[in-house]
Amino acid sequence: MTNTADDDAIRRVIVGTAGHIDHGKSSIVKALTGIDPDRLEEERERGMTIDLGFARYRHRSGALVGIIDVPGHERFIKNMVAGATSVDVVALIVAADDGVMPQTREHLDILRLLGVERGLVVVTKIDLVDDEMLELALEDIRDFVAGTFLEGAPMVPVSATRGDGLDALREVLDGLVDEVPVAEADGPFRLPVQRVFSAAGHGTVATGVPVSGRAEVGDTLEVVGHDDTARVRGIQAYGEVRGAARAGHSVALNVTGVARDDLTRGDVLATPGVFVARRHVLVHYSHVDGDGPVRHNAPVRVHAGTTEVLGRLVVLDGDAVEVGDPSFVQLRLEAPIVVAPGDRVLVRHAASMVLLGGGSVLATTDGRLKRFKDRVLEEARERIGAGGDRAHLLRVALSSAGQRGATVAQLAHEVAATPAVLREQLAEGMAAGDIVAAGELYLAAEAIEGIADDALAVLRTEHRRQPLMEWLDVRLLRNALEVTDTALAVALEHDARIDVASGGKVRRRGHRVQLPPEVREARERWLTQLSEGGAAPPQLVAGDLGLSDDAFKMMREAMRASGEVVTIDGLDFAGTALETLRARLLAHGRSRDGAVVIPELRDEFATTRKYLIPLLERFDSEGLTVRDGEHRRLRPKHLVDGES
Repeated sequence: MTNTADDDAIRRVIVGTAGHIDHGKSSIVKALTGIDPDRLEEERERGMTIDLGFARYRHRSGALVGIIDVPGHERFIKNMVAGATSVDVVALIVAADDGVMPQTREHLDILRLLGVERGLVVVTKIDLVDDEMLELALEDIRDFVAGTFLEGAPMVPVSATRGDGLDALREVLDGLVDEVPVAEADGPFRLPVQRVFSAAGHGTVATGVPVSGRAEVGDTLEVVGHDDTARVRGIQAYGEVRGAARAGHSVALNVTGVARDDLTRGDVLATPGVFVARRHVLVHYSHVDGDGPVRHNAPVRVHAGTTEVLGRLVVLDGDAVEVGDPSFVQLRLEAPIVVAPGDRVLVRHAASMVLLGGGSVLATTDGRLKRFKDRVLEEARERIGAGGDRAHLLRVALSSAGQRGATVAQLAHEVAATPAVLREQLAEGMAAGDIVAAGELYLAAEAIEGIADDALAVLRTEHRRQPLMEWLDVRLLRNALEVTDTALAVALEHDARIDVASGGKVRRRGHRVQLPPEVREARERWLTQLSEGGAAPPQLVAGDLGLSDDAFKMMREAMRASGEVVTIDGLDFAGTALETLRARLLAHGRSRDGAVVIPELRDEFATTRKYLIPLLERFDSEGLTVRDGEHRRLRPKHLVDGES
């Protein structure tokens, strides 16, 4: 498809109607737009809106604004939730001859929980009441909206049949639309699918209102949580072909690569690699059911975007949640859903369908959160404090990851940002010294400091346990600390309290071994004998040096750790002697075009097969020599003098 309309002619704003059945919502939409939102034949026959109805409203600027007419009947409340999740301005419809009704109250509760902040009250059917009755209805509505976001909002009496008040309604509506901040269009694209159908000659079409980002013709999107990907073949918004689908537009995407039966309401089409589907959702929850508190582990029905799923409400900081007492809860769901920080969810009782409450998504997790845990609750409070600030949320996410760190892919979901945008924020954090990269992982600077603190504690313990060991093997730290090798290496490299030496040796800075006189004397005597023994050193035991078995073992381990002693197949050699033997082996082979003549080498080394074979196998493992049948040769790279 080609672009035949100006995308900028659309205001990224969605107006939603709400209210009790038969109070005239669809009639008002038709009067404002000329479009009957009751698009389904069943709706027209029954005179009620069952599913979401879409229409385009012409703002006084000439720009188009989307209007969603959502169902009012209690049986279709889930569709009302699906529409309300994308509403920026609400028109609460109340019939003058009926007044405030049960669905009016429930719809207002839903709108409050979904974070709608702007709206007006449209008092319909004024042609059916006299002036006195109208005034009573207006007074009743004022009392009803007191204390809500609609307190003090404009109330416009209208008659859709006679046209009374429609000009005033348009004026008020245009003003409210002007107040709405422009929906974000630079983040990752995410479209909760509201409806899917097949169009002749085009294939699969998915409709809905993107909550963030933009998608263009030719873009590839993923069906989050599935293996399917879809390529955008065409885009329509408000009945015309468009070049892009953007946040705040009511759009239809013609997609290829996914069949009609493979895509359904509740699925999410999104920028690949950002969002994930999970079954555990951390929520800052508010309770609205006046019949009583919601108890811990209550069975619930959760609405998020266009998704509805059963689950349990787990209260993290108490045993119940009372009306007016916000709490932290984890929704443990029977099926995974796609949500991001800042999304709103609604919670209804699983059986009675009574609206219980709702709140703001703080995070999704791979598993269950523990109740009454200070760390869990403090992190939840930090996430609230982050609000919509991505940089702040990134710091919270890294803090939560702790010493495990997190990859770009993991962080992308945490902050709802594309990897490219996220890498820019990570680079800024690294430049400021707040974030540290460790291979593919990123860690908060304090996490790296924590790893170093833990490593230092391990070194102190090991130095006390092995007093004759000046240097320790870094594998001790790897086994003791639950961190990646790369993160550990970064922590050790940047910490001035720890010395690191080649060969994987570490020690607490300034640590020196203080050997007792008898051990110091035995050490010098043994090292002298090993050095003088060359390729056939004497193999002494503790008694030969006048030491206890424990003292000899600790001394031997310390000398092996320092490189003074090298043990090959249980035989101890002096480290300096091994270096000399290595040089003599190279000279021997180079003088014979790479050949290693074992009988001649044995004589040169003044040793026996008992020592020579283990030595040659050691040199094989070091890459100096290679076996050639029953013979050995220098590897080609060592044939040239000066190579080692």
